Amino acid sequence: MRRKVLFALTILLACHFATSAAYLFRFPAWRAPDEGAHFAYIQHLRRTGSLPVFLGKYEGTYEAHQPPLYYLTALPFVAPFLDGDEQNLTTLYLARFVSTLWGAFVVIVAFLLSFRLKGNEQATLPISFLAGAFAALLPVHLLVCASTGNDATAGATSAMALLWLCHICLSERERNERQQLWDAAIAGFLSGMALLAKSSNIILLPLTLIAVALTSVQPKNQFVKPTASEKKNRKVVNRPLPTHSFSPVLSSLLPFTFAVLAFAFTAGWWLWRNIALYGDPLAVQAFLEGFKDSPKPSDFLEPGGRYARYGTLSLTTYIMWVAQITLFTWLGIYGEPNEAVKGLARLFEGAEPNWGWVLVAILIGIVALVAIALGCVESCRSCVNALKRKQWRIALAHALPFILLLLVSAEFVQFNRHFFQAQARYFYPAHAAMAYLFAIGVFRFIPSKWAWHTTFIASALLAFLAWLVWWQWAAL
Repeated sequence: MRRKVLFALTILLACHFATSAAYLFRFPAWRAPDEGAHFAYIQHLRRTGSLPVFLGKYEGTYEAHQPPLYYLTALPFVAPFLDGDEQNLTTLYLARFVSTLWGAFVVIVAFLLSFRLKGNEQATLPISFLAGAFAALLPVHLLVCASTGNDATAGATSAMALLWLCHICLSERERNERQQLWDAAIAGFLSGMALLAKSSNIILLPLTLIAVALTSVQPKNQFVKPTASEKKNRKVVNRPLPTHSFSPVLSSLLPFTFAVLAFAFTAGWWLWRNIALYGDPLAVQAFLEGFKDSPKPSDFLEPGGRYARYGTLSLTTYIMWVAQITLFTWLGIYGEPNEAVKGLARLFEGAEPNWGWVLVAILIGIVALVAIALGCVESCRSCVNALKRKQWRIALAHALPFILLLLVSAEFVQFNRHFFQAQARYFYPAHAAMAYLFAIGVFRFIPSKWAWHTTFIASALLAFLAWLVWWQWAAL
């Protein structure tokens, strides 16, 4: 089985790197969202050796509010080829390649997450492979991995934290105090790394604390299951758990405390720096003030808005418009988000010459969204079944991908209440979770004997979509 898993992962990573490289060179230079500003962050690190300070949209580097993880990892690749403030294609492609490397972790985690959550099913490997194929071939992933920016890092760190939380919740063997503390510390560290990738990943902190608190409560009179070798040698049948060296209350609080301390050790300095500079740990108010003149919903909805000369929109029409543009950027239709807005306008006006290909891509996207919705239902069903058996940790593990997707969606809605930002890349922190939900949604009504046939067909459709976007729109 291990050979099959390694072989499947090798194929998925080969697909990821091949398609990402094709997009990397196809995507026009400096056309990715805010690519110049993200690159300027790296240049600032190289020039000054310190993190930039956010001064607003028109002063300094307007991405200076971003946490530093991506930029620090990109610096060793880019720095040897930087010459002052000059921008060149070599350094741009190297910065994009760092995003591609981070994106590889998303593909790996999507595969392993499905393998961990569906490990007791006959069709586990086909499900896991399909999740990895979705993660590797969906155009939003390829465009993110072909861009200079911290979205790929945010998706990778979020995915790794999610995988670890599911792992400790599904651990079959009861953990002693030391093992629980290590699990909690790693969970806190990964959630801290996720925050250092992007501030919106703060949503992983409460999920981490809930998972750690739940896994630290050990049921009474439990027995450690014998390992496979123990069963084979028949030397051990059941062994009682080692007695707690701490009181029950302390044993429950210590892992929680370790998780908080690990998070604070990893990301606390960044939160403290933001408080000192901007007055709040996530620099939200400074960001809102700095971008207060950026397009916002009122510009489209109010008669006196910035775009009122084009006609005001009703709230329903505006929401549908945002949803359509977000779908286009998720599928990579027209490539860069600004081009997606223009392309959607041409489509409504009947002036889009490639409307047939647009329709094909949208149909594939609708099928993918239906599969994700079915996956959400399946995830909730598995959670409810575990709750009925009072298996609280297993219930949380199955609920976590769905909960993460809900939280990321809520952040997207909240962000778009302040600004017009109809870009699917903001969903990327939940990309691995969506890949898992997509895979289990596809397999919800598929018998196991058709598992590999289904995986092949679905992967072929995703590969066709990736090729179509590369051919038609990635160069816009």
